[in-house]
Amino acid sequence: MADNKNKPKSEEPRQKEPEEKTYLQEWQKARAELINYKKEEEEKMAKITKFANERMIKQLLAILDSFDLAIQSLETNAPSEEKEKYLKGIYLIKNQLEDVMKKEGLEEISVEKGKAPDLTCQEIVTEVESSQYPPGTIAEIFQKGYRFYGKIIRPVRIAVVKNK
Repeated sequence: MADNKNKPKSEEPRQKEPEEKTYLQEWQKARAELINYKKEEEEKMAKITKFANERMIKQLLAILDSFDLAIQSLETNAPSEEKEKYLKGIYLIKNQLEDVMKKEGLEEISVEKGKAPDLTCQEIVTEVESSQYPPGTIAEIFQKGYRFYGKIIRPVRIAVVKNK
């Protein structure tokens, strides 16, 4: 029977070395997985936070539309001495609201009369006759459209010129 006490002490650490190396590798792997998991969760939360405001932004669009209607009404119906005061105040409030919404990721979709419609972000609601614009192009813009972090949340509502 061989006595373990007679073994040289240098052999014992060598036997433990592969086991320690395995534990270290497993620990490093688990640590890397945890770090990756944390990053993935942070990205998910960022996306959730980003789009959680979409519902609120859509509701605020109705307020922006109301400002546009009020401005339009004042410009056409109010006496000139009162018109300037009211318009100035309304524009200030509207601009503040637009600035807040832009900071939160809202972007107005640009559209130009006389250009061909882009059906990826524009909705044709009617056709009209026009001598001012060529057939098949945008003649009127009924309602502004918006993107929220690149996602279309409301298309531009337009009228196009009828083909003859």
